[in-house]
Amino acid sequence: MRLLKRLLLVLAVGAALSVSAFVLLVGPWPVYRNAGYQSTAYFREAVAGLDSAAAQSGNGRTAGALTAGWAERDITPEPGHPMAGYGSRPNNMLSKGVRERLFVRAAALSDGADTVVLLGSDMLQTLPNLLEMVEPVVARETGLTNANIMYTSSHTHCGPGGLAPGFAAEASYGPHDPAYVARLADAFAGAIVEAVRGMAPARIAHGAVDAPEFIRNRTRRDGAVDSTLHFAVLERADGTRLNLARYSAHGTAFGEEMLEFSNDWCGAFQRHVAESTGAPLLYMGGAVGAMRPFPPGPPPPPEPATRDQEMGFENDVESALVRDGKKTGEQLLADQAARMDNMGRALAEKFAAAAASAVFTDTADVASAQVFFDPPPAQVRLVSKHWRLSPFLFHLLGIPPRGRIQAARIGDLFLIGMPYDFGGEVSRDWQAWAAERGMRLWVTSFSGAYLGYLSPDRFHWDIGEQYPYNQNYELGQMGWFGPNQEAYVTDLFQRLFAGMTPAPPAAG
Repeated sequence: MRLLKRLLLVLAVGAALSVSAFVLLVGPWPVYRNAGYQSTAYFREAVAGLDSAAAQSGNGRTAGALTAGWAERDITPEPGHPMAGYGSRPNNMLSKGVRERLFVRAAALSDGADTVVLLGSDMLQTLPNLLEMVEPVVARETGLTNANIMYTSSHTHCGPGGLAPGFAAEASYGPHDPAYVARLADAFAGAIVEAVRGMAPARIAHGAVDAPEFIRNRTRRDGAVDSTLHFAVLERADGTRLNLARYSAHGTAFGEEMLEFSNDWCGAFQRHVAESTGAPLLYMGGAVGAMRPFPPGPPPPPEPATRDQEMGFENDVESALVRDGKKTGEQLLADQAARMDNMGRALAEKFAAAAASAVFTDTADVASAQVFFDPPPAQVRLVSKHWRLSPFLFHLLGIPPRGRIQAARIGDLFLIGMPYDFGGEVSRDWQAWAAERGMRLWVTSFSGAYLGYLSPDRFHWDIGEQYPYNQNYELGQMGWFGPNQEAYVTDLFQRLFAGMTPAPPAAG
């Protein structure tokens, strides 16, 4: 009897401890709105960082004659290296080949007093460990730091993995490969140094054209899209050119069945621009959150189109056909490749037509900045829109607690790099706000860190009410910092923008 009582006591204590641990780590913890973020210590620290970065950015220092240089490096891994983009990819995320070579391209611009480097990589994203390896090499060779460099990626889901250590990173990008990351760092630094050393007198033109036919909102059928194709052209005195572009469609025209390295539709776009203009393209992934690519046939979608097809989920429809034995995997990939090529060619035609009439300038004020900031407390919602996981568990998974904002200004062109899968609907609002102040704004995602998705605050309570999977994923599971995150980040952006742009003329 005594033994039984002891056993029951042990079981009771164990159960109590298990329940307590579950509540402590998992929840349920109620979701809160973060409405008073302006009074928090993390906001005050972020504002202080913004003020310091803006003061050191070079804004208004000079509007001098432009010089520019550019360079590229091949970053294609060998077959068998992990792929990043789909954690559920067959073959344990290991590649079986190379469909097309992958590159990092760097463009350096200076007004004689300040220098900025724009970097575009054929990758899912860039992470802090890589930037920390690049910076000391670049600083030693050029005197520049990461405050002068804006890191962007195409966000292809068929790019290199093995990018970082830790549970969350390896679950997302495959087993960490420090040798490949070191190779990436060498390539990035080499391209930056060559671009800076190759600067010569140059001029720049930039503009924008709408391309709504190639993009869909994947969370709401009637949701807005960031359909602006931004472009810029650098031309040196010797006639050599570099094209730059930014668009907000996800690099997901290929599905998880693709086991060869590719830059997805972004690669087709780069290739067709280079063929039509005779100059390479540095591509920068835009505000891709909730933005699905919609590459045009073949084959044409059946009539009537399904909801998935209307929203750009053609590859998901085709995957189901493969699983049902109605289409071969080879035909699926061939059809996806054909549609991607169509999309790349059509976007390149829009690019070339718009760039042909763009107006060049050979003078501009150049400024750049980097700001570290803490986000609000984590509010990951796996099951319900009203309950969140413990912030402690969130940090146990090895998710970085800090983000960075990178910004660059070249005359009336303002570029902002955000550490999120940044929502295209938010980007539209930011672009309109900047345009009212005389600036053309490029918003990019995954700038040197990753803090999940950033979606409009007004949709945070809509989880599960229209397209459950996508809204649960982007706003619940991957919208890590809950309601009012958009308001907080928008506040930071507007403060940095004000500190890095010319003051408006005095009234009267």
